[in-house]
Amino acid sequence: MNSPLSHADVDRRLHRLIGACVLKLDARPELLQNAARQIAKWSNPRLQAEWTELLRLPWPALRRLLLEESADGDRRRQSAPFGGLLTNEERFRILRS
Repeated sequence: MNSPLSHADVDRRLHRLIGACVLKLDARPELLQNAARQIAKWSNPRLQAEWTELLRLPWPALRRLLLEESADGDRRRQSAPFGGLLTNEERFRILRS
């Protein structure tokens, strides 16, 4: 039986997943439009407002915040609107590593 993941394990896993999303967005920044559409559907107004502001940043600034090694970076990655950006294969490969 696998032991449950610690918060630190989850944060590291999310960092790797968002890191893969960042690489994809580096190559295709137009994919950020998908994130904007995704947050428009959210029911949490605080997260909607935060991510609406974040998505207005120039890509280099947003990129830094997404990869930031801090409690705020961990918190942002937990709510990042990049679902569907990675293929199942990409996601499973990262989760298995």
